[in-house]
Parts: sequence; structure tokens; C-alpha cells
Amino acid sequence: MSQVIASYNIGNSNGVHGRVATKLAEIALEFDVEVLIEHNGSQVSCDSILDVLSMALVHGSEVQVILSGEKARSALVEIGAVLTAENDP
Repeated sequence: MSQVIASYNIGNSNGVHGRVATKLAEIALEFDVEVLIEHNGSQVSCDSILDVLSMALVHGSEVQVILSGEKARSALVEIGAVLTAENDP
């Protein structure tokens, strides 16, 4: 199983809200990968939209993304685009 790790700063001025968290979960499902987000020592799975929202990630927050699965590298491109986008997905 392939694993990739990358760091991103949240680009959306509204931070990670419902639409962003939903898109992250959709990407994880589409690529059949496990996506974990880590921030300030806490780590949650993107499978749970509520867990992602509970992190209260605001514009500029730095997060580490850990992906596991055969298509982890491909999914990372899309995850990174969502997290760094200035606009909603």
C-alpha cells in the first residue's frame, strides 16, 4: 500500500467548511484511499465530515495530509487543490 504525506495552508477565506469537508470525503471515496488530516497534534479521517469540521481550520491554517492507498498520489493532487483553493469547490 502506498502512502504519501504533504503539508498545505488552507486557502479559502472561510476556512474548511461544509462544502470543502464534503469534497474531501468525496475525493477519498472516489480514489478509494484513506485521507487523514493533522493539525496541532490532532488527526482526523476525511471519512467523517463532522470530524473534519471539528478541527475548525481557518484561512492560513497549516495542515498535514496523510494518504494511504494505491491511488494516494493521484488523490493528493486533488486534495491539495481543494485545501489551497481560494474559492469553494
